Amino acid sequence: MLLRRIVLRETVCLRQLAGGNHSQEIRFGRFLNNSAVSVEEIIAGWSQETRSAVEGRHVLALQDTSEIKFATTPDSRRELGKIKKGNCFGLLLHPMLALDADTGSCLGLVGGRVWTRGSEELTPHAERPLNEKESRRWVETAEAAKLVLSRAARVTAIADREGDFFIMWARLPDRRFDLLSRVMHDHALIDGSKLRRAVETVAFCDTQTIDLRERADRPARQATVCLRFGEATIRRPQNLREA
Repeated sequence: MLLRRIVLRETVCLRQLAGGNHSQEIRFGRFLNNSAVSVEEIIAGWSQETRSAVEGRHVLALQDTSEIKFATTPDSRRELGKIKKGNCFGLLLHPMLALDADTGSCLGLVGGRVWTRGSEELTPHAERPLNEKESRRWVETAEAAKLVLSRAARVTAIADREGDFFIMWARLPDRRFDLLSRVMHDHALIDGSKLRRAVETVAFCDTQTIDLRERADRPARQATVCLRFGEATIRRPQNLREA
């Protein structure tokens, strides 16, 4: 009920969620302050109705990260961590959303993670195993989705450029679970070539013109999307640390 109101009213402000009903505002506050209510339990509750909603469908499972900024002072950080650039504090939210691939309708939340960054010095990124990196959220969220979406006929997990790393491709795809991601890295292939070069040698099979809506930094415009596809086998990185 709380999550539904957050979505409908587009706010997390308790007063606005209560719609002017003071008793509802008090109830919301007591619920969130209850020691039995945890972030983990709330996230687990996201997928309760989604499990049955996806049955028999081709599901698009989209995941991405948002940085939620809060107004703070040095004396009132409320255990919030650094986000963005500069003197900004808040938390990070990484949810996965399920859509029907045929109709585009929203089927519900699948899972995700909420966390804050600490202030301690970290070992360089390349020297840390996966379980010590923030990027593990991409793998862990998608792996957990396999159980939540087990009734779906097929699942296509979709990730942004940040989710383009070898472990995603090695662990996730199977006979009914596909992975679609933008490329960030020019992966080495087992034949000695590179991924971008291999793509350039494949001919276009279709083109489509799409409408892009107006944004704060650009006017509305049309863009031409070119489609081509082929097969390539990515080579396992020599410095990979999976644990």
